[in-house]
Amino acid sequence: MIIEVLIAGAVALVVWLLFFKEEEDPLDKLPGPKRLPIIGNSWELFQSPPDKLLDVMVGYTKQYGERYVFKVIGHRVLHISGPADIEVVLAHSKNIKKSVPYDFLKDWLGAGLLLSTGAHWHKRRKILTPTFHFNILKNFANVIEEKTQDLVKSLKKKNGEDVSLMPTISDFTLFTICETAMGTKLDDDQTSATVDYKNAVLNIGMQMLSRITRIWLHNDFVFKNTSRGREFGRTLEVAKTFADNVIMDRKATREQNKVSVEEEVNDIGTKRRLAMLDLLLEAEEKGQIDMEGIRDEVNTFMFEGHDTTALALTFGLMLLADYEDVQERIYEECQSIVGESEHVTMSHLADMKYLEAVIKETLRLYPSVPFIGREIVEDFKLGDLLVKKGSTVDVHIYELHHREDLFPDAEAFKPERFLTNELKHPYAYVPFSAGPRNCIGQRFAMQEMKTTLSEIVRNFKLVPKVKGARPRVMADLVLRPVDPIYVKFIPRK
Repeated sequence: MIIEVLIAGAVALVVWLLFFKEEEDPLDKLPGPKRLPIIGNSWELFQSPPDKLLDVMVGYTKQYGERYVFKVIGHRVLHISGPADIEVVLAHSKNIKKSVPYDFLKDWLGAGLLLSTGAHWHKRRKILTPTFHFNILKNFANVIEEKTQDLVKSLKKKNGEDVSLMPTISDFTLFTICETAMGTKLDDDQTSATVDYKNAVLNIGMQMLSRITRIWLHNDFVFKNTSRGREFGRTLEVAKTFADNVIMDRKATREQNKVSVEEEVNDIGTKRRLAMLDLLLEAEEKGQIDMEGIRDEVNTFMFEGHDTTALALTFGLMLLADYEDVQERIYEECQSIVGESEHVTMSHLADMKYLEAVIKETLRLYPSVPFIGREIVEDFKLGDLLVKKGSTVDVHIYELHHREDLFPDAEAFKPERFLTNELKHPYAYVPFSAGPRNCIGQRFAMQEMKTTLSEIVRNFKLVPKVKGARPRVMADLVLRPVDPIYVKFIPRK
């Protein structure tokens, strides 16, 4: 530890002496933790354990307000949690570049939609947007329903015993994203590979967080020649191999069937739009994207399409188990809409207004992505405050969603907040981000969450292991529970 600190100090001193000339900056007038000479607030980052970093940030917001500044070796990071400021940042048409820490994921996600910017990002977004067209979501409905029924069957086999939610739900969302967006069914004999992939994603998040808090590891050459860097490389290989196998499997199926997107028709004779991976492979055949680009997008969507939704469902089931009245109201709504039908349809989902409010309130309390970072490429103003090019802005969604002035009794679970759809500010609630870089898959995520929660509540009464218990949460790539969450699923009949 002492050696690491000495190395960090030496690197910081050399970098500062060689490259940084302190210039006056309006951000320096904002409050924030005390800044040490040269290294600024690097020490605060270094001494914060990964599972405590979210708590530290929340504490700073309470102490300094909705705007405060970190300074790391001359680089300024503006932290914001006010809806007016967040609207300016997220709605900006030019400042869409992700901040430096996202670069640590480039060896995994490459120039995929999450990390790319500028013309490249616009081109990829245009290719991928049709993936989540309403007609495709209708095609996905049967797969999501089938996977949900498989989940219900597996939960019935638990015979009312405590179930650890995250591993169980993560399997379900991974199988679902593979069969919908990727067109690939994960067979039972791939279970070990699936577990390895999920563990790899979890480890990548922890390794990224550890790297963020150690400034001397920000340099790629330095990082890759450390034990942490070599471990990251091994973890990365597991995740990339899994995604590559998904691509090769789908490509082989397409070549075997000799069917293109334009030629494929559904069972009533009309052309059917296919899944994301099919569109990417078709774009490759047209010279619009290469195989490396396909890998980038598949790795991005495999991660974003299963992990974020799994966490939202995990927190949602935890809350339902704790609030029997909310659970029963969902059950009554489902019964009145679905009746004795065996399957939930898209039209059923559209009518489930209370369930939608429950999901929205879950995402308010536990936003899957608690922070968004932007590197500023063009000067802009937040009111009278000038934010210069080269600065970083961190949007604190977690703190935004817990503001008492926007959500009275903010720590309480109250789905009725969202029944009127009246927010005190249009950017007071942004679980899927907003503006030009909003989440491309948010309708798919809502469809999957609605289908899953409605079928589970129709089939089970949920009981918490410990009434009122709440897990500690931490932020890596997403918001995660530090402790396992257990729920009993008691069959209704």
